Amino acid sequence: MATTGALAQSVTVSGRVVDEGGSALPGVTVLQKGTTNGAATNVDGSYTLNVSGSSPTLIFSYIGYQTQEVPVNGRSSINVSLAPDSKALEEVVVIGYGTVKKSDLTGSVASVRGEDLTAIPVTNGLEVLQGKVPGLDLTRASGQAGAPLNFNIRGTRSIGAGNSPLILVDGIRYDGPLDVNPNDIASMEILKDATATAIYGSLGANGVILITTKSGGSGKAKVTFNSYYGVSSKNGYADIMSGPEWVALRREARRTVGEWAGPEDDEKIFNPTQLENFRNGIYTDWADEIIGTGSQQNYQVGVSGGTDKLSYYLSTEYFDEKGLLKNDRLKRYSGRMNVGYSILDNLKVSTSLMYTYKDRDIRRDPLNQANKMSPLGRPYDDEGNFLAFPVGDASTLNPLVDEQAGAYENNDINKRFFGNLSVDYTPIENLTVTSRFGVDQYNNRNGLFSATNTIETGANGLSIARAELGNFSRITWENFANYSKSISDNHEISALLGSSIWSEREEIFSAQGRDLLSSTFLFYNLGATQSAYQLGSGLREQSMASFFGRLNYKLLNKYLFTFVMRADGASVLAEGNKWDYFPSASVAWILKEENFLQNVGAISDLKLRLSYGLSGNSSVNAYQTLGGLGRSTYAFDQGSSEVPAYGFYPGALANPRLGWETTATANLGLDFGLFNNRVTGTLDVYQQNTEDLLLPRNLPTSTGYERIIDNVGETRNRGVELQLNTVNVDQSNGFRWTSDFSFTRNKEEVVALADGVERDLNYGDFGLFVGEPISVFYDYEKIGIWQLGQEDEAALNQQQPGDIRVKDQNGDGIITPEDRVVIGNSNPDWTLGVTNRFGYKGVELSFLVFARMGQTIISEAAGSYKIDALENGPVVDYWTPENPTNAYPRPNAGTSRASTRYYSTLQYVDGSFIKVRDITLAYSFPQTIADKLRLSNLRVYATAKNYFILKSEIAPYDPERGGSLSFPMTKQMVFGLNMSF
Repeated sequence: MATTGALAQSVTVSGRVVDEGGSALPGVTVLQKGTTNGAATNVDGSYTLNVSGSSPTLIFSYIGYQTQEVPVNGRSSINVSLAPDSKALEEVVVIGYGTVKKSDLTGSVASVRGEDLTAIPVTNGLEVLQGKVPGLDLTRASGQAGAPLNFNIRGTRSIGAGNSPLILVDGIRYDGPLDVNPNDIASMEILKDATATAIYGSLGANGVILITTKSGGSGKAKVTFNSYYGVSSKNGYADIMSGPEWVALRREARRTVGEWAGPEDDEKIFNPTQLENFRNGIYTDWADEIIGTGSQQNYQVGVSGGTDKLSYYLSTEYFDEKGLLKNDRLKRYSGRMNVGYSILDNLKVSTSLMYTYKDRDIRRDPLNQANKMSPLGRPYDDEGNFLAFPVGDASTLNPLVDEQAGAYENNDINKRFFGNLSVDYTPIENLTVTSRFGVDQYNNRNGLFSATNTIETGANGLSIARAELGNFSRITWENFANYSKSISDNHEISALLGSSIWSEREEIFSAQGRDLLSSTFLFYNLGATQSAYQLGSGLREQSMASFFGRLNYKLLNKYLFTFVMRADGASVLAEGNKWDYFPSASVAWILKEENFLQNVGAISDLKLRLSYGLSGNSSVNAYQTLGGLGRSTYAFDQGSSEVPAYGFYPGALANPRLGWETTATANLGLDFGLFNNRVTGTLDVYQQNTEDLLLPRNLPTSTGYERIIDNVGETRNRGVELQLNTVNVDQSNGFRWTSDFSFTRNKEEVVALADGVERDLNYGDFGLFVGEPISVFYDYEKIGIWQLGQEDEAALNQQQPGDIRVKDQNGDGIITPEDRVVIGNSNPDWTLGVTNRFGYKGVELSFLVFARMGQTIISEAAGSYKIDALENGPVVDYWTPENPTNAYPRPNAGTSRASTRYYSTLQYVDGSFIKVRDITLAYSFPQTIADKLRLSNLRVYATAKNYFILKSEIAPYDPERGGSLSFPMTKQMVFGLNMSF
């Protein structure tokens, strides 16, 4: 019997890939069709690939160029010239439930991608947006490990409801700190005006941030490894009085009341321990003892690849951040799997899954204790033993007590699963139907143990043990269809129609007790506590259903129209008011396509945009429309003793009319490109009017209730935003310099309040005022200190030299509460970010200068001057007969902060600042070296984060912290490595 067969031939194919001008194209993917066998061109465009099979074909693909398929036909040398792909060259921007070419945008959308996303090492991926997106005001809350971010888009418009932007990761809503690994993010889009956000209805009322994670592509597997390590230290802190400075303050305070006339009187004002330490020169800077150095380290591995049917992206990450204080630490472990598979040519299934495990040790900040502590003490005795009461009394604890073994532990464990499954079906050409199912589920456990003689329990207080458990889940199901068609050269349409429904459930359980039998139990044996038992639990459920549609029409390649409608139904609102409709419309005119501009070489691109629309806000607490009950405790007589008994009473009045808060937004924008797009930018001017605010309204006392949540009041935001990108130098020798500018100015004001009043002093700490921003500071205006020779004038207000002097606003000669005015607000007048990047033959240098100007902050340091000198405090310039300053009042042992008139006026300071936010120096090794190491890319870098404050009225303190002295802002020196193979 004879056997025949065809033997597969193995051929080594090599060649070079160039562009239409003959220049080499490095990084082109060369793939044998139908296999995962592939290679990539090197720096001179050359490649080598072993292929096998009876009739192999090579696929050449590169971003921005048309893909080519070339049969091998037994050849060993194949050179290819790739032609530009005009569609691929035009940037595609992610918008709600779809994508659009940037040139076809009619709304205000900012996009951040590429090197901007990984330019600096960050804990939270959103941090890279600081100073890069006009309209986005973002600051880091503190220097604590895992500290959250404070941010809003185009100011705050709501008073009683939420102002947080909607964040979506791969189309699914994501709440809480963004734990997505920054290296997994492909792009971030920030939607700002009504046309851009209206497709998300009420969820997008405060702006939208769309995060798209990376996906794989056809070709052999690509492995990336990214790592960095950084050292943190405090970036400026308030000056606290040293030992001699505090002694001088204490002496002056007693001199004021006649209790100190010279050093011979020190025995009257210091206890023996402090007096002995003072005479021996023993002083302690307690804050310096507490604040140390921290660190950050991160390791991430990603694998991507696929075939013509399958694409995958897998990654895992370990992140570890240690704060400046001991026992302040965050460890995060995460994994991601993004997979797409084409079952049929018109049917694709994809999934995006993420799991995160966070282990966080939370330190109870000891700096308040440290800053007010007498410096006349020491933390350890001569033998090195810890002194729990170091300043000679039995009530003032050493601020280092929580650092002692077994004294304090506050640990938080969070496990989160987040992901979605999508099915895309294309039944006919140009129509894609998508069904997407999303899950967000996390479990949280917080445990606290604090022993006796800790900051939590106080001197000789009973130990406390507490545990809290919580679980949260949100299910999202969305179905939508996208249709697009080019009817002719002059007419293009695209349409979207869909529905969305989500529901969430949150359960919490807590228990605590005091006087734990053994500290070794921590919070794992609450049954061993012996007193003060407390139990708690809660349930919250809410849901929303939505229907939405969008129509885009392009006429003559220069006139663009967009119409959006969304209907939302929110379970948290009252019956009959749950549903509302949010329409928007926009038009854009591509001026560059007009005949009168087509031949103007200086103008590369010019487009005018105009939009108007409505959005809603229903961010009130669940069940708020139903009223609520309060618990009351009664004494129940049981024989010879009384025991507590509990009952309930109507604690909050129901409002069956509570409905939507609505915002109408008008936006005028201009997109431009000049000098062959060497200068590109966007200018937006907008106004937002918010009505029917979800706000507490005063009630007559006859109702038995103080307030009720109602739809009352109006606010308004007006602003201008400018984004400018320039290519300053682009030389043939490889030197390149580019700059990005981001400027925002926003004016926020309250337009109307309930019942037509001009101010509501009962809301919040400072009240609300028509014509002023929402978050204002309302107080007397300090104009100095009463001086010698002004006794008679000061006496009219029952004051004397050395006291705080405030302005008589109405000129009636006396100071009354009506002399209080708005003296500042917490929002900046304007923000500016300027990024410069320099590159030369593999060397990269970039730096970001960030400015936040015009905001007032409440300074804890300025407002904690201890006028009675019973405690320590910040270094201040206080008044004495010999030092007639206008800064701070005279020390006085006969008064206190609480009883000092107008003391609160000391705390308001200008919080404006300009800082060099990040400086990065990087080096990408030549491809020849990478090839020898069998790598496709090798890069090392060093980043200085938050190192230089160029302007601040309250230096050395970092104003970005917002005035608080707890968990000071950090500066970091980070060293990193990026490599792929």
